[in-house]
Amino acid sequence: MSSIRKNFLLLMTLQISTYAVPLITLPLLTRVLGPESYGQLSFVLAVITCFINFTNYSFDLTATPRIALACDDRAARSHIFWTTLLAQIAITAAGFIVLLALTFMVERFAFDRTLLLIGFAMTLGAALTPTWYFQGIQQLHTFSPILFTCRVLSVPAMFIFVHGPADLTAAMLINAGVPLSSGIVVCAYLLLRREIDFVSVSLADIAQALMDGWHVFLASTSIAFYASTNTILLGFVSGNVAAGYFAAGDKLVRAAISMLQPLKAASYPRISYLMHHAREDAMTLLRQLFIVQGALVLAISLAIFFGAPFAVHILYGPNYAPTIGVLRWMAFIPFMAGMTDLFGVQTMLPLGMKKSFSRILISSGFLNVALLPLLAKLFAEQGAAAAVLIAESSVAAALAYVLYWQGVSLLGSGTLCRKSGE
Repeated sequence: MSSIRKNFLLLMTLQISTYAVPLITLPLLTRVLGPESYGQLSFVLAVITCFINFTNYSFDLTATPRIALACDDRAARSHIFWTTLLAQIAITAAGFIVLLALTFMVERFAFDRTLLLIGFAMTLGAALTPTWYFQGIQQLHTFSPILFTCRVLSVPAMFIFVHGPADLTAAMLINAGVPLSSGIVVCAYLLLRREIDFVSVSLADIAQALMDGWHVFLASTSIAFYASTNTILLGFVSGNVAAGYFAAGDKLVRAAISMLQPLKAASYPRISYLMHHAREDAMTLLRQLFIVQGALVLAISLAIFFGAPFAVHILYGPNYAPTIGVLRWMAFIPFMAGMTDLFGVQTMLPLGMKKSFSRILISSGFLNVALLPLLAKLFAEQGAAAAVLIAESSVAAALAYVLYWQGVSLLGSGTLCRKSGE
């Protein structure tokens, strides 16, 4: 537990910088850009986020435990590192070709071609930032300061170079520069410190890494995908203004959800290890997480619901009054996301229930994509928020039902009634 606490604190610092820095610049961007230009920026960032999700390929869930198990074997660790990194680079290259094609095939993407191409540097930065490696070897203290410094430097840059709607490109350049510079510095650090050896990696190795993570990728990416496509769909259906109102609220909710990431990243490798070596200890740790995480996300959701008017007034100003309704619709999404993480990522994946996990999350993604255009057409940004809440709630409920059906209890001393592996 001591290593989990240490990694949790490091990851919490890193996660705070991930969302605190954008929240510091948020009042500037929403006010000087206005709902129209801010909505355009949000639309572009949402598109880029989709490509980042593909590049990450959920390696934080698949490569991290493999690195953790091989942390004392330098040759094996190096092979996993290069296999995973090259897989991410290959996905990034394919993603750039797809994005470029879309800017010539889709009118809306063509209109934002310059911003999209600049923003794709964020995807390359994600590919060059092996968070999964540092989580696996549990040396986040060497990794976190690099990312933290790059993110903090973006704050004065925004205030210096962004003064109005005409500076939209500058805002995009700064957004793109943070992950790209972080990735370059992290890779340089690994090479200079000779943390890993250069080893040969075959195409078959890369293909196997992609195949091994396929079900987890489909599951985790379905949530990340529809979380980012909500702004895109709303932009197409209701325009940039509605997208701006929705994105303003969604950014606060996603920032709240991100507070779970350090706890998840710190505990997941440990739970995965214990499931293979001491299952009862793993279940005990999961029950402790259920209490701690449940209380945390419930408090966050209540704070968002009751604090929505104050948050919108302080961060966005009177022009964003519709965002209050968005926040109240989405207030309990952090609670649902916390349960989804606990039931799915922390419990089902270590137990080998990958297929059930992926089916549920993929189905919820389709539900969200089906509901959002209809509700957005009728109720604009409020309808989009309601669609997200319905989808997130259905995920948590379905995962809880599957665990109950399998005989897995996080409330008592339940044991598996059926074989977990799939």
